[in-house]
Amino acid sequence: MLILQQYIQEVLFRQRICVVPQIGTFSIQHFPARYNAGAQTLLPPRDQVVFTQSWQDDGSCVEWIALKENLVPAVAQRKLEKYIEEFKEALQPGQALELPGIGKLQGDFAGNLHFHAEELPVDPADLPITPIQRQEPATPSTPPPATAPMAATREEPPVPPVSVPVEPVMTEEEENTLEAVTEGSIFKWWWAVAGALILLGGLAVWWYVGRQGGNNTPDSAPAAPVAADTTQQAMPDSSLAATPAAPDSISYFIVLEEFPDSLTAAKKTAKRQAWEQPVVMIHRGNRYKVAVPVTSLPIDTTSELQAKRSKYGINKAYLEY
Repeated sequence: MLILQQYIQEVLFRQRICVVPQIGTFSIQHFPARYNAGAQTLLPPRDQVVFTQSWQDDGSCVEWIALKENLVPAVAQRKLEKYIEEFKEALQPGQALELPGIGKLQGDFAGNLHFHAEELPVDPADLPITPIQRQEPATPSTPPPATAPMAATREEPPVPPVSVPVEPVMTEEEENTLEAVTEGSIFKWWWAVAGALILLGGLAVWWYVGRQGGNNTPDSAPAAPVAADTTQQAMPDSSLAATPAAPDSISYFIVLEEFPDSLTAAKKTAKRQAWEQPVVMIHRGNRYKVAVPVTSLPIDTTSELQAKRSKYGINKAYLEY
């Protein structure tokens, strides 16, 4: 299988749009349900793959090849050009290129590409609507035979049944759950009572001590205040002053890409997040940037930057605080 066939299959059904440089654009369009009056059926909503030869390279194909084959962007670009040549060779006039699950792509002598889409699976296929025919009740042809009158009999009134309360049946799991809930509620109730008793005891002690202090009268004049020696108090603790403060971690961003508009930056961020990369979009000044949030010690910022450059293959990545 050509590498671009695999790229179309993976990206189209995940992002609903796939751009192949120098070939065209595949997209999935949604068509609502419609009613077929002739067959009296309601066709359900469906998705259809549509192809157009117009394209605008957004760099997704190069990024996909770089991640798929673990290459740097420059080498991935040369690989893409080689894959495009192989793809065009498979689309010689009169030959059809199968895209499993998507459709068939065929080229002509004028250099145009014709796409024949496959029917995407839909469940249910359609909803048949059958008209309802109202039937009139048939009239009897002969009158019913007359019956002899029956002797009048005395009928006893029906006795209503006595309702007996039925005890609900619980499974063993329900009984264990009910028991655990009951025990937990009792435990919480005892804790509430214990807290209230402790609070009341504290209030009683405070009232008693305050009353005893109010009844005591001083027998002698208050002692003169003693001048405290402030010489030793003003002396700082040399052991505390000599201890340096521990370094704290800082949070910053490692910028991978930057763009002048938010739409392109948001699209790049969504693609990298779809590839399970922990990136976010930030706005600084008049630039929109795709960055990786990092938290580390100040001494480790350079090593974190080198690690992210090696991981994502972007040598122009830089720090942003």
